[in-house]
Amino acid sequence: MASITDCVVEGLKYPFNDIKKLLGLGVLFALISALSTYISVKSFDIFRATVHLAEKTNAGISHLSFSQLPTGDIYLVAGLGILAFIVSLFILGYQYNIIKFSIEKKDDLPGFSDVLGMFINGIKYFLVIVAYNIIPSLVLVGGVTLVGDSSAVIAISLISALLFIIANLLLLMALNNMVAHDSIKKAFDLHEIIGNISNLGWGKYIGIIIFTVIVYMIIMVAVSFVLSFVTVALAATISNQAIIISFIIAIIEGLFVDSYGALFYNRVCGSIYRESVK
Repeated sequence: MASITDCVVEGLKYPFNDIKKLLGLGVLFALISALSTYISVKSFDIFRATVHLAEKTNAGISHLSFSQLPTGDIYLVAGLGILAFIVSLFILGYQYNIIKFSIEKKDDLPGFSDVLGMFINGIKYFLVIVAYNIIPSLVLVGGVTLVGDSSAVIAISLISALLFIIANLLLLMALNNMVAHDSIKKAFDLHEIIGNISNLGWGKYIGIIIFTVIVYMIIMVAVSFVLSFVTVALAATISNQAIIISFIIAIIEGLFVDSYGALFYNRVCGSIYRESVK
């Protein structure tokens, strides 16, 4: 049985097995990053225009009619948001395939030819994530909304945080179980999911997750440090163009960093399942 270090080290090396496919996934992440940056900028413009209009008409924001708002920008943001969500489903579908290749111990990276398959797998991946996080989310939102006492809010927040931890511990193995059997029903077979975790050992299972997250965070911190220098260099070259610099950094981060992180993390996830069924 492979050690915790072996699983993580293998995951760190895996993205470099095919640089072209790494960059192919990076293009999708870069598109998401660019869309997110543009949506954020446009959303701020909409908010600023709405506040200005409210001050000009001496009316509260809630009293403004939709026709008074910059509807063109609102529709644009909504449309781009839908596009970003669709692209994210393709990314999730590719991550589904990464887990599958890891479980099957394939050293190559998945291709992009089966576009429809990626989209369908992305939907399944997304639905499972939502299903496992909906109860903790409802506890948090419902509890904070209904309870006004500050001490009770703290207690509810702690309970929801605990539920989020438990849900996501199970979620990782649930996603693996779904991919291994190519059945969304298997993502909710708690008896089998808990059995797989027990086969591996709860200590080792949690240890791999914690170690993987720590390594991932170290990579992200290191990359952020490097990108900060790139930002300074771009700022010195492109003066008074903060938005352009933000776009460039977002694209670089999506193209190289986010794609690598997704390949690394999902490869390790698949390795965890592979070890649990030995």
